[in-house]
Amino acid sequence: MRRIKTMSTMLRILVTTIILSFVIQVNGQQPPLRIKKKDFKKTEYGFKEAWFSVRDGNRYYAAGPGSFREAREHYLEAYKYNPVNAELNYMIGKCYLFTDNKFESIKYIKKAFQLKPDVNFDIRLLLGMAYHQVNEFDNAIEEYNLFLKGLSPKLLERYREKVNMLIRQCKHGRDIVLEPKRVVINNLGEGVNSVYDEYSVAMDADETEMYFTSRRQLTEKSKRSVIDDKFYEDIYHSTLNNGKWTMAERISSKLIGKKNNTHMAVVGLSPDKTKLYIYKGGENNGDIYVSEYKAEKLKWTTPKPIKKFNSRHRETSICISSDESRLYFISSNEKDSYGGTDFYFSEKNLKGKWNKPQNIGNTINTFYDEVGVSLSDNDSVLFFSSMGHNSIGGFDVFRSELQDVNLWSKPENLGYPVNTPSDDVFYFETEADKIAYYSSNRESGIGGLDIYKLIYLGSEKQMAMGTFRSPFSGLAPASIYFSPSALLDIDTRLTMRGFLTDSENKDPIVGKVELIDQESDEIVAIAISDSTGNYEIKVPQAKQYGIDINAKGYLMYLDVIDLSQESYEEVVIRNFELDRVEIGAKMILKNIYFETGKSELKEESYQTLNSVVKLMQNNPTLVLEISGHTDNVGSKRYNENLSRARAKACVDYLIGQGITENRLQFKGYGFQFSIFPNDNAENRAKNRRVAFKIISK
Repeated sequence: MRRIKTMSTMLRILVTTIILSFVIQVNGQQPPLRIKKKDFKKTEYGFKEAWFSVRDGNRYYAAGPGSFREAREHYLEAYKYNPVNAELNYMIGKCYLFTDNKFESIKYIKKAFQLKPDVNFDIRLLLGMAYHQVNEFDNAIEEYNLFLKGLSPKLLERYREKVNMLIRQCKHGRDIVLEPKRVVINNLGEGVNSVYDEYSVAMDADETEMYFTSRRQLTEKSKRSVIDDKFYEDIYHSTLNNGKWTMAERISSKLIGKKNNTHMAVVGLSPDKTKLYIYKGGENNGDIYVSEYKAEKLKWTTPKPIKKFNSRHRETSICISSDESRLYFISSNEKDSYGGTDFYFSEKNLKGKWNKPQNIGNTINTFYDEVGVSLSDNDSVLFFSSMGHNSIGGFDVFRSELQDVNLWSKPENLGYPVNTPSDDVFYFETEADKIAYYSSNRESGIGGLDIYKLIYLGSEKQMAMGTFRSPFSGLAPASIYFSPSALLDIDTRLTMRGFLTDSENKDPIVGKVELIDQESDEIVAIAISDSTGNYEIKVPQAKQYGIDINAKGYLMYLDVIDLSQESYEEVVIRNFELDRVEIGAKMILKNIYFETGKSELKEESYQTLNSVVKLMQNNPTLVLEISGHTDNVGSKRYNENLSRARAKACVDYLIGQGITENRLQFKGYGFQFSIFPNDNAENRAKNRRVAFKIISK
């Protein structure tokens, strides 16, 4: 059998449902909270329609987590009629918590508590979980403890261990987010991802073709799993075309049938694209099949079972070593488990048969669930996701190194922002320590589990310029770009050196310096300063550039530097001072442009706003007020409305780039805070500006 390029050139198998919402793990699948008609009714007008919406919401909610999104929409319709019903706010907040918008869940759960503190016994648990999901770990711990404190002895016995696990995760998260990893994480986009779950990527060796599993709705008659009310798994295919992933299509019905009335999950794709491995099965068991591509007929053969890979237990993933002598899998076998689903391995004997599986041991396995196993190309590193160890919430990705035969090192959390308080699963590398893919239920996703590409930036040292295949292929514009240099007999690039220092105490700063070509609006050179603050950057041409400097704990530095008169024969010296991130600190955002008299952003504004995005990503607890300002031409009301609309346009853009709504405020001040007299055109132009102020950090 050929080696299969999926999850680092190995075979992995995703089987049936993978992750149920944490509402089941901690809180059980409770029926919808009763909304009493007499309490809900306010006036006769509109009541009948609103009450139908409540009943429809309850019906969808009772079906299971797969229908929480539909339930939420019906509840929100009812909310328009009565926004001050505590039980309704509770149900809306709960549906938001276990679908796509954790910040919205906080708003509704807090409102339910304010309206009726005893609306339900678990209200503080839900509020703690909502805070947990948005990295507000201290608030989450406080709510978790208050929840435990208010329980009866019987309920305390039921919830204590599960909630204490959540508290431990918050403490882990509090430490881990302080040291973010240097990684760019990009959603593969709507060609691949949908509002439903996508995961389990099988990719060819050159990363231009992928098969993956999706739980999206195929037709109006698509059936749902009885376990979680989500649509059955199905297999989709997409190719990389001109740097973008094409709109995914369901693979041929000859391979997986016309209807998705059972689970059909992708297993793997061989590097030469001639073999596709598929899982077919129900909720508890199934078989693995292989289909071969016949080039002369331009079609796949009917899949045939591979019996030696099948077992009587339910496996969530399987991978095989590069020499096909060892098989790793995750099983629901309770007999030898340390708790939940565990890792097992089996070795091939001299007869080519698999020996009896053995539990890999409690260095890897925990009392909680493990899922999504993969191996590095040389079989020396095991990647997996776990709710145990030092997870910061949900399933986190871990790595463990092989130290001796059957001896693995203590698992290491891959860190933030790779891992989040939500689920991060099915991780695999395509290039060791550089490129990886996984699925994550991140706040900025399209919906549910989305597939992401990770590009690791390496240690903080100067990045070499050169010609190579961009790791950003197939992604929306990322936060870092690389421009290939021309091959010349003489290097005519300018060398620019200098120091980054603190503007107050002159201490050296480790930061990133980016030069931006103002014509193409692309980053053409990058440098990282060392521990002494010293940086050196190669400048492609002698001309004007935008410069963007970012360092953790400091405000971004944006300006234009004129190098048009400099010569490559001499080193250019430029030193820069950065201001610390402090509450109340303000900064005018240069190069923000709008259509005349309107609030529509011009495209030239995006580069500056993208720098604000990086500032907020580097400082994940930062909260900003974006303010709009005008000159005094026109009425006070007109200018205040215009400035407010322009500030909101900037905030909307930042939210669209993944910054969460609760970290941003916007205000329009009109000409209340003019910085120059409005006595000539030049001064009026300077007064028309957008700025930000740090509200909290």
